Order: sequence, then C-alpha cells, then structure tokens
Amino acid sequence: MYLLLFLAAVVTSLQTVICMDDNFLDTNYPHKLSSSCFRVKGIPVAKLSCQSNSLIKVKKGFYGIPRVNKNNTCAYEYHAKEWKSHCVQQAQMHQNCNGERTCAMHVSNPFLSRCLDYAWYMQVNYTCIPENNVFDICQSRSGQVQQGFIRSPNYPYRNYTSDQDCQCKLTAAKGIIKIKLLDFAIHDDGSKGKTCASDWLDAGGQRCGFYKPEQIPKMIETDSNQAIIKFHSDSHQSAKGFWLEFSASNGHQVSMICKSMKKTPVASVSNLIVEPPEEPIIVSATQVLPPLETNDNGGEHEDGDIDTGKISATDKHNENLAGSSEDNTTEDYVDKVQIITGVVVGCLILIAVIIVIVLVFRR
Repeated sequence: MYLLLFLAAVVTSLQTVICMDDNFLDTNYPHKLSSSCFRVKGIPVAKLSCQSNSLIKVKKGFYGIPRVNKNNTCAYEYHAKEWKSHCVQQAQMHQNCNGERTCAMHVSNPFLSRCLDYAWYMQVNYTCIPENNVFDICQSRSGQVQQGFIRSPNYPYRNYTSDQDCQCKLTAAKGIIKIKLLDFAIHDDGSKGKTCASDWLDAGGQRCGFYKPEQIPKMIETDSNQAIIKFHSDSHQSAKGFWLEFSASNGHQVSMICKSMKKTPVASVSNLIVEPPEEPIIVSATQVLPPLETNDNGGEHEDGDIDTGKISATDKHNENLAGSSEDNTTEDYVDKVQIITGVVVGCLILIAVIIVIVLVFRR
C-alpha cells in the first residue's frame, strides 16, 4: 500500500516537471508569465501585454494548487525547489491571445482531477515576438533563421488582402521541418459544395475556416527537410488571416524564401491589335475655294489674268455686310437722338403746365 502511494507521488512529481518543462522556456525570446488568483475579491483576470511592435505568443496555460506555503501563492515560478511544491494541470485555452499586443483572459477555478482539489490560480506563460521577426508571406524576403514566423498580409490589425497567391519555401540544413499554427482564421464560402474553394492555406494540407484555440493543431511535422507554405485568397470576402511558427528538428538553421506568385499581365505581340488607318479624306478644290469668275466669253480666268473690272460674289457679300453694319450704326444714332428730344419736350410741357396751374391759383 505504501509502495503504491510512493509510486503515485513519484509519477505525479514527474508529470508536474514534464508539464512545466515542455515548451516552458523559449531560448530565443524573453519569458513572461501572467497569473491570477481565484481566492481574491472580484473577477479573476489574467492580463498579458507586450511592448509596441511586438506580438503575444502563448506558450502554455495551466491551473495550479500549492502543496506547501499556501499563503498568497498565486503563481508557479520555474525553480527546481518548487517542482514538488505545486500540483498543476494543463488548462484548455478558450481565448486566443496570440497575435495581440494586450489581452485579458477571464478565468475560473475548475476542479483538478489529478490534484483532487479546486484550482487556486491560473497561469499563462508567454513570450513577445518582435514584428520585424514575423515574415509576410506575400512580401519578397529571404533569410536564415533557427525559429521563424510567417503571417498573412495585414495580420493582426486588418483582414488579409484579396486576390493573392503567395508562398514561402523552407529548407532545413538537417532534420525535418516542423510547423505550428498560432492563430488561424481563413474565410471559406463553401461555394460549389467544396471546402476551401475560395481562400486557403496549404501547410501540410489545405486548411480554411475559423479555428478555436482548442481546434488549432499543436504541431505539423513534415517528412522532409523542405516544405512549401502556400496562401491563396480570391477577390471576395476575407478574414483575419493566420500566424504560424516553423523550425527544424534538433535546432538546425532553416533558409526561407517568400514571394508573391501573382504575375502582372504583359501584353504579347499576338495580343496587340493594329487597326488599319482610315481612308484619307479627299477634299476637292471646289469645296474650299469659291468658284472662279468667268469672263464675258464664259471661260474661267487663268492665273494672273483676273479681270479687275469684275467684282466677285465674295467681295459683293463683304460689301453688303459692311454697308449693313454702317446702316445699323446710323439707325441706332437716330433712335438715341429721338429719345433725347422726346424727353426734353416732355419736360418743357410739364414745366409749362406747372406754371399755368400756379397762375390760376394765384388769381
């Protein structure tokens, strides 16, 4: 009986160590933690935050119960002395904080079956990834990394752009490529009864849809040292997009080449349409020049032999216009004189009438 209890305690301690040691530390980025106590007033909230131009990457969430020193114990510190002082159980994350700068997670204290008690606290271990270390799958970029990140265009601030075809080619010096999805929301309209008919991500198989945190695959392992990640979006609706992490087994370097596969249409010689020139417009001299005057014998005047005694129709027309202009000017002048004369005569008559009226009243 005592032997069984001893073995159970050893197994529990080992499980605790394994649970905490698995992906607990990230050697490439600083480690951060956020915890919340359940035995306090108010609603327990675990708050995660990163500096500007950095994205939250959640490593692990778990519940814990301190076995010793239970006063004001609300977190599990990663120290060898505390391996056996806490009973912990991995938490199921219902809220995805990956890709955010700040995040507040409302937590509750469930009953921990492996600890036979209700949780005292919840803790989230996370890191902050600089945005400069996150590659846009649709931007031309290359490099070598030990641990890399790829995102869709505009992630996480806006939906990805439409009408895109992009890819990243990963090549490991040794080992195999491992891919982990951190956040995933790809639009799928289900047109024509097909899954992923509109937008999709190909990372170990085509994927689309809106994944909850518990639905995101923990790890996608390829069977080769090479992998090609492809992203496609049509010209219709879009969504938040994706964020993934990649690395090679045993920590080997991975070379990466990302680029857009969308080609700019170029007009070929066969597509050029050369229209034939329009037929020239032929204008006869009779359509432009006035008809030549004929001489008395009915013949046309030759060049340099124009009869100055004759007046052409054009000259007559110009003279008529000039004469009519002078007549109009004269008529306007006469009208003005008549108006002024009428006004003056009217004023004189009015003055005479006024004088007569004044004389009559004086008598």
